[in-house]
Amino acid sequence: MPLSVIVGITGVIFILDVLSLLPLPWAVLYLIPLALMFAAPNRNAPVLFAASATGLVLIGHALTFAFHSAVPPRFGGGNSVFAVAALWAGLFVLRSLQRCPFPSAMTDARHEEEQRRLRHLFGERVKELAALHRTVRLLQDSAKPIEEALGQIVALLPPAWQYPENTAARIRFGDIIVTTPSFIESPWKQTASWATTDGTKGIIEVIYHEARPGETEGPFLAEERDLINSLADSLSSYLNRRHAEQALHAANERLQALSQQLMEVQENERRRLALDLHDEIGQSLTVVKMNLQRLQRTDNASDIAVLLQDCSTVIDQTLQYARNLSLELRPSLLDDLGLVPAVRWYLSRQAERAGWKLQVQADEALSPPQHVAVACFRVLQEAVTNIMRHSKATVVTVSLSQQKRDLLLVIRDDGIGFDVRKTFDDATSGHSMGLLGMQERVRVLNGTLSIDSHPGQGSEVRIRIPLPPIPSSSRTEASQSL
Repeated sequence: MPLSVIVGITGVIFILDVLSLLPLPWAVLYLIPLALMFAAPNRNAPVLFAASATGLVLIGHALTFAFHSAVPPRFGGGNSVFAVAALWAGLFVLRSLQRCPFPSAMTDARHEEEQRRLRHLFGERVKELAALHRTVRLLQDSAKPIEEALGQIVALLPPAWQYPENTAARIRFGDIIVTTPSFIESPWKQTASWATTDGTKGIIEVIYHEARPGETEGPFLAEERDLINSLADSLSSYLNRRHAEQALHAANERLQALSQQLMEVQENERRRLALDLHDEIGQSLTVVKMNLQRLQRTDNASDIAVLLQDCSTVIDQTLQYARNLSLELRPSLLDDLGLVPAVRWYLSRQAERAGWKLQVQADEALSPPQHVAVACFRVLQEAVTNIMRHSKATVVTVSLSQQKRDLLLVIRDDGIGFDVRKTFDDATSGHSMGLLGMQERVRVLNGTLSIDSHPGQGSEVRIRIPLPPIPSSSRTEASQSL
């Protein structure tokens, strides 16, 4: 409320009092308007009203001495003192009831300072939330390269801190390092780290170039600590998701390559079987047929004996070839006697062909389920075939055992070795199927396959397959048989 209005109101009340136009007591003429002044927007209005009324009352007291009977008797000395005392006493009482200190100018200053502080804090929270929101929006784009996404996120960090003009940031993740242009090593640093599921570590660093007033964490606010921790958690979730997506994409590529090569291998195997049947068994049967036709045309006993002996020999060779072909496709020992005898038979046969020195260590009591035994035998076949084709080995060592609830197969050779990563890359791109087939067989059984090899240092293939628990009924039967 403007001062002129307050003075005008006071003057009107004074004139009404002097002229006695309203037969009202002091409490109504002055104290009630004083109370109403506390509702005015101007917090100084009650003080200004009391001061104006005091001045006018004193003027009325002066007029009493100047004109005596020309003014109302209430402006006598005693009345004037009572009026001023009552006015200011009412002001102090109402001030105390309002619970505001006096004078109010200091309160207004503190109120304005508090408002500025709250507006500043509100602006800081808005900056932090804006940075977090924009970061989350960027992390939703899985098509963007990881380095590009991190570069855009690090640019959002300095404006979110309390002193953006004095702030720089850096994000490191594995071999990736992205920074703002002015980043330097600084003693005023705030960091937050994380690690992804594959073990790769990352860290966010925010620095001040110069010292700033102390806060909760050095020159940094507690809210800035919450912000940088939230950003680290968001980056960890994002990078774990990207790693899972890349692993899934790589697995799909391997499956596609494996499926395509599987069809090619099936066709090649059928072609090989067709050629074997035609070249070996077909020719043998042709020889037997020709001998039988000659038998029909001859009566010479010696010729008949020779022809029958030749037929018998050809038939024996054909039976042996058919038996060998059957064993190569699936050894009957695997079904009849189990995994360990089948492994020993297969390895001894391949060692005899290749001229290796063979060492086999196997747990004779090992008896895994049929599907585990088949997978283990096929992986062994592929590994031994690779040794025969590529390693130029002279010594091959095979270990087959059970460790707790896992079946462990280890195949070592002293050959020329190979580059494991390059070989797996070639397999994924479709140049080889053997390693992919081994991987998939083991993976289907929730097992693990590891290969350790370096050029010129031999190779080691290690397969670990979890064995299913033995059903309680089977354990009971086994104990009863014992």
